[in-house]
This record gives sequence, structure tokens and C-alpha cells, in this order.
Amino acid sequence: MRYIPNTEEQKKEMLQEIGVSSFEDLIQAIPGHLRWQGKLNLPPAMSEMEVEENLNQIAQKNFNFSQMKPLIGAGAYLHFIPEAVKFLLQREEFWTCYTPYQPELSQGTLQSIFEYQSYIARLTKMEVVIPSIYDGASATGEAALMALRLTHKNKVIVSQLLHPHYFETLKTYLEPHNTEIIELPYLEGLTNLDRLKEIINEEVAAVIIQSPNFFGGIEKLEKISEIVHSQGVLLINVIVESMALGILKAPGEFKVDILVGNTQSFGLDLNYGGPYNAYLATKKQYIRQLPGRIVGETVDLDGKRAFVMTMRAREQDIRREKATSNICTNHNLNVTASNIYLSLMGTEGLYRTSLLNTKSAHYLENLLLKSGKFERVFTYPFFNEFLLKSKEEIDKLDKKLLQNNFIPPLKIYDFYPENKFKNTLLFAVTEVLSKNVLNKVAQILSE
Repeated sequence: MRYIPNTEEQKKEMLQEIGVSSFEDLIQAIPGHLRWQGKLNLPPAMSEMEVEENLNQIAQKNFNFSQMKPLIGAGAYLHFIPEAVKFLLQREEFWTCYTPYQPELSQGTLQSIFEYQSYIARLTKMEVVIPSIYDGASATGEAALMALRLTHKNKVIVSQLLHPHYFETLKTYLEPHNTEIIELPYLEGLTNLDRLKEIINEEVAAVIIQSPNFFGGIEKLEKISEIVHSQGVLLINVIVESMALGILKAPGEFKVDILVGNTQSFGLDLNYGGPYNAYLATKKQYIRQLPGRIVGETVDLDGKRAFVMTMRAREQDIRREKATSNICTNHNLNVTASNIYLSLMGTEGLYRTSLLNTKSAHYLENLLLKSGKFERVFTYPFFNEFLLKSKEEIDKLDKKLLQNNFIPPLKIYDFYPENKFKNTLLFAVTEVLSKNVLNKVAQILSE
């Protein structure tokens, strides 16, 4: 985009319209000691060609991600995306899939949302699905607010193994409501169920559990559900790595009340951390408090298949004070990407990919343990992420991995500053890491 500055005549015209004679008069209300004196510390002006060359030199300092393999996940996972997904997304008719304000003119967008709802409902075995929420973190905040509206209570229990970024977003969402957040500790890599029994009571609106959790651990959702529902409390299940749905028991089978999921793993590139897409699912009895829109299928006057809005509770559709959410946009291009991906994968493909992720993660863990250079922090069941403590300085390991075109695993101490996590790494393994690649990783880290 070219930048065209205003001419002196245009500046005078604008100042005259405002009613002042100069820019200094315009900022007269700002005390002088608060205004910057002197020149800004900026390089001299450059020509357009020089700017382009300078930016290219800066860009060359980055690693070429296409040539690197990540051993880090923690909420953003590199999965294989079939070329058909990328090719079909280039079709121009998909690019204008913004909020469907006029359903009769947005049939393609509504069909895409309807299909997405159907896929997620099948995967999760939940009764109602809201698609197209910004990301898993904001969807978690929306789920908590929904629980407050349903129960008219103001306490929420949150597992400490909820993704730290999700936790911070949740706090931001709940801050204006003066909600009491009770942190639920963990034990051996999983949520501490004995502690849950001690702190839960009828004054709590909801319990928020991530599974697989931030350490990759598969939580005991059946037992958690029993404990939570015995007190008449709502259970909110968060799924950051939705690929796990291909192999794990569906949340709906555990009588989860509200489900939050991030679908970055279904056909979306890493994209520097976004934009992504998330969904929120629940039981039919809670449908009136869902944030967002639901698409339904019907027939028109001519008997042709048609799609309609059956629930529209966002603030652009109804009076603001009655809205259940102020999320107004629609990530429908990302919804379309997930639709294409899930269509191509099918039930069997998703299952096989999920199984491969699990087996590969356990394979790498065994290799690293056999090397004698690592030890377990916890003994717990995990999906495709796991913790290991290095007997060497992890900065040295990072350097080795980067030299061999691997993105190092996450330093867990940065998020959980406890002594037991010093020199501890959170490894993530997906199907993009073949057996030979995993052998190479183990060899590098064992040297």
C-alpha cells in the first residue's frame, strides 16, 4: 500500500475546518511538559526501493519455517494439511464469507456453518454446537460467562492445567463480573481429584477442566463428571488439541455441560499464532444462553433445501443488554478450511492420524528415556505431548536442535516456575515427524 502525505494546502483546509490556525493550537490542551521535545530517534528517510531492500534483509534473519520441524505444541500444532484444502480455499467465492447478516443472501456461508456444526456434533457427541468463535481462549471465557448466566452463581473452579494463555483470557473475561476464581491444583500431571472433592460445593457455578491438559495428560473425565454433578455444578471441558477427538472418548459421553474446542488442528496453518477458530457446544436445555448463532436446515416455499438462522443472540442482532455475546465477526474461511479437511480425512482418517500422533509421542519418549539423558517428571497417560526433565542444560539442547533445523520444545518453567520444572521440556509430536525424524531427534539429544 502506498502512503500519500497530505499537502500543505490540505492541512490548512483541515485545520480551518476544525477551527484552529496551526497544529500547535490543536494540541494546546496537552501540557507542554508532556509533549516530546526534539527530534524522534528515527533513521533518515529512504526511497521505496531502499525500504524494500532493508525489510528483506531483516526478513532473512528469520528461520525458514518450511525447512524446520517443530517439537513444540502448547496450543498450536503443525499437522499435515492436504493440498486440496489449500487449493480449494483459493476459490474467490469463499473469500467474502463474513457475518451472514442477511440469511437469504448468505446461503453458502450458512451451509458451511451447518456442515461444521454437524462435524463437531458427531465428533463430540454434544447436542448443540456454536461455530466460529475467535479462538479457544475467548471461547473458554464465553463458556464461563454462560455458566454464570445459567446458575446465577459467581464462583468458578479452574484447573491449574488449563493452558496459561486461556487462563489469562478467562480472568480478563470474568474481571468485570467480580467472579471468584478458585484454582484447582494438580497431582502427578493430572488434576487433583481429592482436592476437587474438598473445595467444590453448591455455591460454585462451574468447574473448568482441559483434557488433554497443558502437560498433554488425559484427564479422568468420567470421575470428574461424577464429582462435579454430585454438587449440581456445571462441567466445562476445554480441548486445545482437537486432534485428540479422533481417538479419545467423546466429551458428550461424560455428560459434559459445556464444551470448548480449538480447531486449529483441522486444516489451519500455524499462521504466527492466528487467526484460528473455535467452537462451543452444549446440551439443548442450555441453548438460550449460548453466545452466538446456530444455523438450521429447512426447505423454502418451492421445497428446495435452505439454511436459516435459528438462534441469533449476538449484539448486532438484538438489543445489547439482551445479548449473550459481543463477538460479531465470523471466521468462516477458517470454518471452510476445517470442513474441507474433515471431509477429506473422514472418520477413519482422523482416527488413524490421532493414533499415529499418540504412538509417535510415546515412541519418542521411550527413545529419550533410554538415552539416559532424560527422566520422567510424572507418570501419566498422555496424547501427543509429554514432559521430560533433561540432565543437561536445556539451553545447550536448544542450540543443538536449532542447528539441525528443529524448533525446540517448550521450557515449561517459563509457565510453571517451580523447582521441579527446572530443565524440564514439554515435547509435542504430530504426524509430520516420521519415525526416521524421531530417531534423529533422539540421536541429537543423546549425544
